[in-house]
Amino acid sequence: MKLLIDECLAKSTVLILKKARFEILRVEKVLKPGVEDNKVFDYAAKREIPIITHDRGFGILYHFSQIKPPTIIILQVLSPHPEETNKLLNKFLSQFDLNQPKILGKLILISKSTVRIRSK
Repeated sequence: MKLLIDECLAKSTVLILKKARFEILRVEKVLKPGVEDNKVFDYAAKREIPIITHDRGFGILYHFSQIKPPTIIILQVLSPHPEETNKLLNKFLSQFDLNQPKILGKLILISKSTVRIRSK
């Protein structure tokens, strides 16, 4: 499965995803560095590729989009330090399969204490 990784995520986080056998697409490589969130959202939606990010603005794009949204995973940490991010991501990946129909096209908010899965 392909995943679109936002620029705000660390290289160590990408390595965890590669180790979990995901095909990684970095935003800055497939689009361009500093591209606007709405263009990232549209790119992922058209190709049905989940986005992983720290950026809560993708939640707004998800809820107000006029197109079918992609799966969006927002890692909510107080400080986007790779160690905290990686702990959250490892825990999530051990409990959820991103290929499950109940996950596809959802907004997934992952924090230290909860995983919330929202739909439009």
